[in-house]
Amino acid sequence: MRTVADESALLEKGRGRAQKNALARLAASTDPAADKVLLAQFQRFREGALPAALWLDLFEAAAKRDNPELKKALADREAELAKSKDPLMRFRECLEGGDGEAGKTLFHKSPEPGCIRCHSVDGKGGEIGPDLTWLRKSAERSNLLESVVMPSGTMSIGFQAALVQLKDGEEVSGVITHDNPSEFILTSVPDGKKRTIQTADVVKRTALPSPMPPHFGAALTKRELRDLIEFLASGE
Repeated sequence: MRTVADESALLEKGRGRAQKNALARLAASTDPAADKVLLAQFQRFREGALPAALWLDLFEAAAKRDNPELKKALADREAELAKSKDPLMRFRECLEGGDGEAGKTLFHKSPEPGCIRCHSVDGKGGEIGPDLTWLRKSAERSNLLESVVMPSGTMSIGFQAALVQLKDGEEVSGVITHDNPSEFILTSVPDGKKRTIQTADVVKRTALPSPMPPHFGAALTKRELRDLIEFLASGE
């Protein structure tokens, strides 16, 4: 049976999954010494020495303990987040360390958040939003995170939503794809139907917010969000 000292050693010298498992076991340990180990890891976090892949696991483990010092450490961090002007700050622990397979299942099969209705990967999925296959190992994880939790903050070129007013008085809205000087394709968000519109027939084109819900990220737990980012970033 592993002791708290064993878990501490794993956190210092182990890697990846072994460290995550050590934090999970410390969270459930009945040995009060587990609190001291978790506090030491919190200090590593503050000093920038704790791998980002372990941040969420540490916060979750600390939240399960009934130790006043750990509660204060979590409260202090929450206060810092409340003061931050960076809207992504409270999601930074979701950038690294996710389970790509779990993220793949979430993307393809989960009705919430329903990614595959609008997006595709490896040719499978919807066409309202951009194909996300190209993101693998080419996009910064922070940009992926922003795209999920703040969908209107960064939109892929060629996939902006717009309201289009035509010369005959008709108004249509959707996501613009395959945009060129002479024409563009407007994809309806509700049903995915595509319509080719000649640029010469357009009186006015007004940009709209992303079709993704503004609080899309809130539909996911932080662990789910971390898994999804891992899948989108690595494809595995």
